[in-house]
Amino acid sequence: MLDSSQPWSLFGYDLSRTVHYVRSGWSDFLWGADSPVLPLLDETVLAHLEGGEQCHFRAGKPVSVSAPVEGAFAEAVILPERLTLVKTLRIPLAAEPELEAVVGFEVSSSSPFPEADTCFGFSPVSRGESELEVLLVISSRSAVMAYIAEQFGSHDVRAYEVWGECGDQVVVLSGFGEGRRRDRNRRRMNRAALTVVYCLALVVLAAALAAGTKYFELQKVKDIQARVEQSAGETLGLRERLASSRATIAAASDYVLRYPAPRPELARLTTLLNEESWLTSMELRGREQKIEGQSQNAPAIMQQLLDDPAYSRVEAPIAFTKQRSGNERFVLELTLAGAEVPE
Repeated sequence: MLDSSQPWSLFGYDLSRTVHYVRSGWSDFLWGADSPVLPLLDETVLAHLEGGEQCHFRAGKPVSVSAPVEGAFAEAVILPERLTLVKTLRIPLAAEPELEAVVGFEVSSSSPFPEADTCFGFSPVSRGESELEVLLVISSRSAVMAYIAEQFGSHDVRAYEVWGECGDQVVVLSGFGEGRRRDRNRRRMNRAALTVVYCLALVVLAAALAAGTKYFELQKVKDIQARVEQSAGETLGLRERLASSRATIAAASDYVLRYPAPRPELARLTTLLNEESWLTSMELRGREQKIEGQSQNAPAIMQQLLDDPAYSRVEAPIAFTKQRSGNERFVLELTLAGAEVPE
């Protein structure tokens, strides 16, 4: 939990150091000697050495320029060794958050020049497991300006950047013309960041437009699907009603087939039987019929029915019997010709 006496302490750990480390790491990433970004943004610096020799640097590293353009570069003056005091500091990593204060204290204690006349610059060189190696360059401001006036005839403190050299390392001394180049670098960095943000915004906008277009297309497809489902529902309803109607027709046809109307059959039998014959009963079971009646000549009636193509079967389940009236009683089972009746 947070300690009230140390508002930036969490579980005994100083959070202000974390903020420093994040800020320092971000600064090293953008502006450090090993930055992958700075070589892309930094401008080429025309460096003047003693004796009129010139060379070019970019992001603190020497570069070769095939065709230099006048006025196209920032300019720096590399001080000769007689004007600089170079020291290598080994600072514990625990003191890194107060690196500027530690270097300032070292300058105050090591500079042979008056405080108001002292100028210096420092640059981290390497980082070990427990300490940080820093290269410190100290010089006299008045001696530097006298050297610039002698070499270039300028008394403007902002006209040139001032660098100290130690082996293959160059260190920028503060308080001269380095601010203008760094401001231009920051402006280029801001433009690049704005360009990246703008491109990301365009990508997000394009994705949003694509997603919006797909959303409206999806809604349109859903509307079409709803209309199709509604139409299909109506069609299915009609199909179900049609199937129901067909089932009703089939049932009616089956009923008619099983139970034919008795009137046509009675009319047919009336035509076939003569005036001396009559029926006492008639039973219909689909195409099966059973008739009972009397006739003066029952076998002739049976033969007449056999000869009629409307009947496929004519049988007498019981024998003909003679009645007191002299007529013969007959019982006949008939089957109408045509398709079989389904069971």
